[in-house]
Amino acid sequence: MFVSEKERKARAAGFCKKSPAWKNRHGAGWAGMPVKLVANLFPPSHAEINPVIASLLYRLTDRVIARGGVAGCPAGKATALQSWAQVNLEVDYPESDVSCQPERATKTCCYLGLKRGFRIQPSASGYLQLPVFHCTHPDHRETTLAECDSCRDWTAKPGPAPLPIEQLVPPPVKRRGPRTRRWAVGVTTAPRRQPTLALCLDSMMRAGWDSPTSMRLFVDSAVTIPERFADLPLTFRESKIGAWPNYYLALMELLMRHPEADAFLLVQDDALFYDRQNLRAHLEQVLWPADPVGLVSLYCSKAYSRRRPGWHKKKGKWVWGALAFVFPRELAKRFICDPIVLDHRWSGPKGGLVIIDLVIGAWAARHNIAIYYPCPSLVQHIGDTSTLWPHERAASIRRADRFAGEME
Repeated sequence: MFVSEKERKARAAGFCKKSPAWKNRHGAGWAGMPVKLVANLFPPSHAEINPVIASLLYRLTDRVIARGGVAGCPAGKATALQSWAQVNLEVDYPESDVSCQPERATKTCCYLGLKRGFRIQPSASGYLQLPVFHCTHPDHRETTLAECDSCRDWTAKPGPAPLPIEQLVPPPVKRRGPRTRRWAVGVTTAPRRQPTLALCLDSMMRAGWDSPTSMRLFVDSAVTIPERFADLPLTFRESKIGAWPNYYLALMELLMRHPEADAFLLVQDDALFYDRQNLRAHLEQVLWPADPVGLVSLYCSKAYSRRRPGWHKKKGKWVWGALAFVFPRELAKRFICDPIVLDHRWSGPKGGLVIIDLVIGAWAARHNIAIYYPCPSLVQHIGDTSTLWPHERAASIRRADRFAGEME
């Protein structure tokens, strides 16, 4: 039904899809290898499918999603199956892929002028000369490189001032639940081929979480932390424990350290925040979008994008993205104490180390807890993008197609 004649013949021949990006964990390509041989190398089980089955399932569910669902498999179920297939794919990430890099990572602010002098700055070794540059922005006169990095007025090309965030993402008609005044913020990070931690933290600080004690890093083994973030408190795990255990323990530690917090924001290190205005202050006026109070994702994947801007309630189970979830205190406690959530470490795929978004979505669905999200998204995904199926949805559905930072 969904298989083209060309694909049917290829499968009948019994050979893997020829794709230079389809590689195993040792770097050897699957292309042209007999399907039975690859399947025997990685026999599937009830909890984990091998790369061959995962790739076929991914392509099949992609067609089902594109059709809006079919008889016996609605779009929501297909999306969940696709996410499960994705974690079992053997993915080859390009070393030089910068397609997800924000402009600030590759360009200079258009207002940054020539060097005009220096400031004297004391240091442990004496006094240093800090270069000062002319700034042509109408609200500034001069700047240092560090000040330019932290400036919300940064832009690659001149243009009008950004729209008020209330126009980009209209707030709900009425705020519900207790007011959010106290935050507990954690950022989980682990080694990456293309480090994104600095981009993430810089954007969060510009977005309003700018106090050295306003967030905590949860470092899963050897991660290079830029010197400018040396004052941030951190929890270091010498031996890598994996994405899901690090996430679960991070939320638990935030609860223990900040039992008085109203909102618990847990961020993954490949999240880029909308930072042209004070997002934190805006959220304190918006949270929570509806009653009863639910979870809030600041990230909206392309899979959940809506034409109407504003805050939306997810229909069906949440499966795409755990980049930046805000937990109300009571729901954070319930999530941590849930026995099925805890059991994911033993029962989940890939040894219970992955699919954080599916764990959160399944928990929320079991307990009829709503998940709300903004469109356009207030967070963009800047992590590695799969090149396994370069002409299909794998490269784009994991990103926001409408990001507030790209719509001004």
